[in-house]
Amino acid sequence: MSQQSTDPQIEQKMLDFSLILLVAYNMVFLLDILLSAVPGNFAAKAMDFIDTRRGWITLFEVLAAVSLFADLVVRFDYYGKGRNLRVFAIAIAGAGLVFKAFTFYLNSSYLE
Repeated sequence: MSQQSTDPQIEQKMLDFSLILLVAYNMVFLLDILLSAVPGNFAAKAMDFIDTRRGWITLFEVLAAVSLFADLVVRFDYYGKGRNLRVFAIAIAGAGLVFKAFTFYLNSSYLE
């Protein structure tokens, strides 16, 4: 049996793309909250689109955030030049995941 290995550069590009997507998603979520008084803003339309696919997006968000955190822990010394920015972006992704889980839980309950 031969083992199939992937190119480390492809893995790194996938992790980088996931991080960019998570940061963009968190920015849209934050803009939706900040611009809630403005009718018809882009963030509200984007979040309406996302809300119809909430389960799949949450699954991606959890898998991507956990993968990025594990990668950061394992290969911390590998990221020399942009390490602080990467740590900050992964912290934003993790905090956003926890915050969204909390707010969506409150939104789905009868506390409103």
